[in-house]
Amino acid sequence: MQFCLHSSARTVQEAVSRAERAEALGFEAIFFADSQMNNVDPYQALALCGVNTKRIRLGTAVTNMVYRDPTITASSFATLNEISQGRAIIGLGTGDGPVYSLGRTATQLVVFEKGLRLIRDLLHDRGIDILASHERAGGNVRLRAGKRPVPLYISAEGPKTLRIVGRVCDGVILGTGFDKQVTDWARRQIAVGVQEGGRTLQEIDLMPAGMIAVHEDGNIARQSVRARMANRAHHNFRFTMETVPEGEAAGVQRFMNHFDISKPIEERIDPEWITDYLLERFTIAGTPAECIAKIKRLEADGIKRILLTPPNAIYDQVLESWGKQVIEKY
Repeated sequence: MQFCLHSSARTVQEAVSRAERAEALGFEAIFFADSQMNNVDPYQALALCGVNTKRIRLGTAVTNMVYRDPTITASSFATLNEISQGRAIIGLGTGDGPVYSLGRTATQLVVFEKGLRLIRDLLHDRGIDILASHERAGGNVRLRAGKRPVPLYISAEGPKTLRIVGRVCDGVILGTGFDKQVTDWARRQIAVGVQEGGRTLQEIDLMPAGMIAVHEDGNIARQSVRARMANRAHHNFRFTMETVPEGEAAGVQRFMNHFDISKPIEERIDPEWITDYLLERFTIAGTPAECIAKIKRLEADGIKRILLTPPNAIYDQVLESWGKQVIEKY
C-alpha cells in the first residue's frame, strides 16, 4: 500500500516542512489544497517542495477550472513536473469550497470533461486544435515547455463523474470513503466510462480518500477525527445518497439536516449526529493495529494507494504518529 498525504498550508514554510517530513516518514505523495484566500498558492508551494525533496510525488487535491483555464493548468503542471523531475500529479475537481465561498458555481460536467481532454492532449503531446479567426490562423497548438506526460486524477463521488474517470483519466481521488461496497459501486460506474472510452479498468488507479487518526487508545483517535470528517461526508451526500445502505439512511439524513456549512470546517455539526457508519466509512482511526488491519482489507480489495487527511488541530502530531506507528509497522 502507498500512503499519500493531503494538506492545507497557511505558509510556504509549512508546506515545505510537511513535504520534507512526509517524505522522511515514507509517504509516497503529498497533495495540497487549492483554496485561495485560505491557503498559500499550491503551485508556488509545490515548486518549492519539488526543489527541497527528492522522492515524494507532488500534486493538488484539488485544483479547479473555475479560476484556472485548462491550458494554464497543463502548462503549470508540466513546469512542476520538470522542477520535480517527473513527480507531479494533477488533481482536479469541478469546484467546491473556494468556488462556492466566493459566489461562483462549479464547472458543468460537460465542460469539465472537455477541459480534462484538453489537458490530457496537451500533456501527451497531441496538442489541441484551434479554429481560425480574424486574430489567428487555425491549426494544432502544442505545449512546448516543461516535462510531459503528467498523470491526471479527478475527485469524484457521483456516477456521472466516475464515468468521466473511465473515459478520460489516469486515476480517481475517491471521496466516497473506505467502504468496500461503495468502492465496488464506484468501480461499476468507472467501468461504464471505460467501455465508452475504449479503455480497460486496469488503466485506472483508484485512490480512496478520508480522514485519519492513530492513538494507543482507539477511542481517543476516533473522537479526534469526528468533527473533521463531517465535512467530507456532507460533501459526499449533497447530491445523492445512492451509496448509503437502507438501514443507515435515516441516520445519514439526520446528519445532513443538522450540518451547517456556513460555520468553520470543524464546527459545522455537533459530533453526536455523526453515526458509527459515517465514522467507519470516511475514516481510518483507532489503535495502530486497528488502522493496519483496515488498510490490509483495502489492499486485499485491490487498492494500491490511499489519500489521508489528519485533523487540522493535531495535524503534525498525527502525521508523525502515522508514519512511525502505521507506515513503519505495515
